[in-house]
Amino acid sequence: MKISRRDAIIAGGSAVVLVGAGVGAQFLLRKRHAPSPYDDLLDLLADRDADAQIGETVLAEVEEFDPKTMADDLRTRIAKRPLAAVLAEDVADGRVVEASGWVLPETLGLLCAMAAKAEA
Repeated sequence: MKISRRDAIIAGGSAVVLVGAGVGAQFLLRKRHAPSPYDDLLDLLADRDADAQIGETVLAEVEEFDPKTMADDLRTRIAKRPLAAVLAEDVADGRVVEASGWVLPETLGLLCAMAAKAEA
């Protein structure tokens, strides 16, 4: 069976359109949040709403939490590194927080707390 160049171009173009439509739909259907000064940090979270719920639990365990100071600390700690590397470093160094029985890398727990503060 021989496929003509025209058929191959049509099939390839159709695939690109379908993938583009899927990506576009995912972007358009994503929940929007009010802008905050911490969006650069909050964009690191996969599910901001779920993470904000975890953050509420983290905040209950923390005595003081100043979002501006914490954001500056987190930006310094992450410093354009992949979040996974920062979280692995937290665990290796024993920097963890407890939230309702869950033990989380400290950076993740603080990012979740930032999400909870941004939602408030």
